[in-house]
Amino acid sequence: MEETGTVGVGSVELDIDEVPETDIQFDCPHCGKHLSIDPRGAGLVIVCTNCGKYVTVPIPEGLEIEDFDATPEELSFQLLNTRKALSRAEAMVEALSHEVEDLRAFKSAAEHREAILRERESRMLAKLQSAVKAQQEVVAVIESVVASSVPEV
Repeated sequence: MEETGTVGVGSVELDIDEVPETDIQFDCPHCGKHLSIDPRGAGLVIVCTNCGKYVTVPIPEGLEIEDFDATPEELSFQLLNTRKALSRAEAMVEALSHEVEDLRAFKSAAEHREAILRERESRMLAKLQSAVKAQQEVVAVIESVVASSVPEV
């Protein structure tokens, strides 16, 4: 029987015919998604690409987990790549830490400016209220003078 559709391989989706024959293929016990992983993934716990739940990769019948052990050369290569990835991750953490510091300083300065503007706004509002009150008093005086100077008919 020929299968069609897609399969989750690592964190990517591939057409079923793109999956190497040597891969371990199995279904997620939670959602039924057809998954595939390199044989060295046998026995590992992975995250399903469809439902996000943890899934243990089955060990093919007739094989033992030791059958999947890497050679010393493969381990050295993996270690080198892991060290490179760690170095890149550390550099990214350092850069992001500086960015966080910059953002905190920016936030602090923005909060300080906001406090200054709120104080100015409060003073301006008090002056405006005083000016409106003074204007109302002037209008009242003018109305009083006009009312007293106009002869009654």
